[in-house]
Amino acid sequence: MAYALVAMHDENARLRADVSDYQRQLREQIEIANQRRRELSQRADDLQQYLVDARNQLSSLGAELANARDMISPDYERLLRQAREEAARELQAAPSPGAARVMTVDPETARAEAVARVPELYGDFMTDLGLDADEQEQVMSALVDFEAMRSRMRADLLAGNLTPQQALDLFGSDALRTNLANLLGAEQLAELQQYNRFLNQDSARLLYGEMLSRMGAALTGDAQQLALQTLLDELYSEANNFGALVGPDGSMRTAYNSQLAAYDRAREQLRGQLGPEQLNQLDRFIDSRRNGVDLVLEATVAESGGLRLRNERVAAENLPN
Repeated sequence: MAYALVAMHDENARLRADVSDYQRQLREQIEIANQRRRELSQRADDLQQYLVDARNQLSSLGAELANARDMISPDYERLLRQAREEAARELQAAPSPGAARVMTVDPETARAEAVARVPELYGDFMTDLGLDADEQEQVMSALVDFEAMRSRMRADLLAGNLTPQQALDLFGSDALRTNLANLLGAEQLAELQQYNRFLNQDSARLLYGEMLSRMGAALTGDAQQLALQTLLDELYSEANNFGALVGPDGSMRTAYNSQLAAYDRAREQLRGQLGPEQLNQLDRFIDSRRNGVDLVLEATVAESGGLRLRNERVAAENLPN
């Protein structure tokens, strides 16, 4: 009987160990399933936002080109039809989340869009630079050329077809200064470059503010503004090359790595200023940004006076080296 009791005790111990092991495996499987569900949910959110942005693009495209009708070539109707067809193809496509989807833009369309967009963004600022009418016209023409070239060459940048110097001349932190150096003095160039950086920050504020809000309800009001401003301060700091698409070496990969460091700095600054749930929401936002970079393809002034954006998300694995 004693032997039987010992054997029964050993068997019970083995069974308890097996049950504990099964429970551990079950918890691991549940965690994996939860993680997968969160990833799928995030991908669905990203795709939904892409569809919303594309629909907004379609609804506003006709009005934007109509405003530029008298400023572009006599082939207005052909350009309008072409732009609508391109936008429709972009909306109907079903790309995988995070894939590089920036389309090649032909020179005429790129210039037509720049002619319509540049006066909205820079027109009022030209007077602040103290330029006379002829000087303003020259600078605005140079800005149109610069923006049109950037629009045309963005796809080449993503494909890795630009030399480091070409990438710096068009997408580096000093690109605007480089392209307008022969038209403005040093002080005017500095003011224009600072204004352009404010425009970029405003675009990012609109884009990231909406994304941050979709991550949860913990970050609202002053706390959300604090988190957003801290993120923008780091993303557009000198340490992050003022948020340029390429790093000082002309590489998007360098700029991406610098962006990751900027997120880490912002998170560290906010760690003691946000509550646990707020910090958790911030972490979810930052994690969603670590897998790629955002490209603002178009920023225009809405009727309300704010910015209206058309943006793309490019996965980190698709960035050129």
